Amino acid sequence: MVVEDLSFRYPSSKENALDHVSLRVSGGEVVALAGPNGCGKTTLLRAACGILEPLTGRVWIPGTTGPVHRLPPDRRARLIGVVPQMEKLPPGFTAAETVMLGRISFHGWFGPESVADREAVQSALSAVGLDGLDGQFVETLSGGGQQRVMIARALAQEAPILLMDEPTAHLDVRHQMETLALLHDLAHEFRRAVLIVLHDLNLVSRFADRVALLERGRMIRCGPPVEVFTSETLSSLYDFPLQVIPHPERGFPLVLPDGDEPSADAYGVSASAVEIPPGGENLHRPRKRG
Repeated sequence: MVVEDLSFRYPSSKENALDHVSLRVSGGEVVALAGPNGCGKTTLLRAACGILEPLTGRVWIPGTTGPVHRLPPDRRARLIGVVPQMEKLPPGFTAAETVMLGRISFHGWFGPESVADREAVQSALSAVGLDGLDGQFVETLSGGGQQRVMIARALAQEAPILLMDEPTAHLDVRHQMETLALLHDLAHEFRRAVLIVLHDLNLVSRFADRVALLERGRMIRCGPPVEVFTSETLSSLYDFPLQVIPHPERGFPLVLPDGDEPSADAYGVSASAVEIPPGGENLHRPRKRG
């Protein structure tokens, strides 16, 4: 996938959400998007999957004609699997039925499911650790379980490109590591191109082949985390003192908060500015028994 001089502006804004961004994501690599809130990460992902029409520039996939946003939906679904920011899944569907939605481009909305469709669904559920839960209704799953169903739905598409917006949100540490290890393997062993938004810089450092840093819609750095992640660069980007040190055994960069002990006043906010209603100071005090 190639992002070429891409700019985008939301109708309600006077400034570009993306400003002349260029990026190539090749099969066999994981590229992470990182940066502070509101820097354009999700907007870039939405433009990459064809939901947003660029103001200037284009997103295109080698071997196709025309930009991504002009491809027919079924063609896009064969090429790009997407996991958006976590939303509550609609009730009444089982995990398997939800994942089967990722196969619509193969059998259509009303076509019969094939053996290949069912095998792809079971394989995707197994890949995210949901074996045996295919008949469970999604509304009964935890937030982390629902997130894994969303990832499985994208995997079931068997698309060569995967776009994921915070796929580790709501997951515990083990499932975060397993999910990102799975995406890393899909990229390196099966030549998928993976573009992923992550806030956890240490997960980026461990699993991404390259990281693109965004600031106010512009890409300011792109390269391997070991080259891009420096204390000076990250402290400036996040407007907060950060220390970057090598992992003692594996060598990849570890990003740690630096500075004094946490203080709301030091960060430009004050607990004293919070208005507490009359009697509110007692809301969280334990009641006496007796």
